[in-house]
Amino acid sequence: MRQFAKALHHIALEKNKLDVLSYQFDELRDLIKEHPTWLKMVDSPMLSNKEKEAKIDELGFDPTFLAFIKVLSSKHYMQYIDEIYDEWIHLVRTTQKIAHLHVYLAKPMTKIQEEKLMQTLKPRFKNQTISLHKTIDPSLIGGIKITHQGQALDRSVARELEELFTTI
Repeated sequence: MRQFAKALHHIALEKNKLDVLSYQFDELRDLIKEHPTWLKMVDSPMLSNKEKEAKIDELGFDPTFLAFIKVLSSKHYMQYIDEIYDEWIHLVRTTQKIAHLHVYLAKPMTKIQEEKLMQTLKPRFKNQTISLHKTIDPSLIGGIKITHQGQALDRSVARELEELFTTI
């Protein structure tokens, strides 16, 4: 599925439509969350390609993005849209030099704590804009866990207790 994301990314760069297609990809995912039957319909072998294309055209997206969706639908790959999106968003962030970090906290972070965290992270992500996605996870008990591209920095109380337990 990676090849579909790469192809869309290449075309978006070529046509200078990276922002437009990113926004529309997000809109498509929102639509699918709200209407999961739509995804099944455009991936179904019961409808002709012509009928599927008509339903896809009703979305009113950019012609480039509509063509992309039509290709996925004709190959019955719409079921992989989340995997394609994950790769797409990674490519977009890399191109736009955005480091997207997932931050897991036991409780919400204050503005001062967030500013200190950003100052600590900036030297590690030179020439990149840092984007934080914060998730509250009470199971951490306290502390913080940060993930970026499959790597994690875990400074949570839960992890420290687990390490203490294994050393005892």
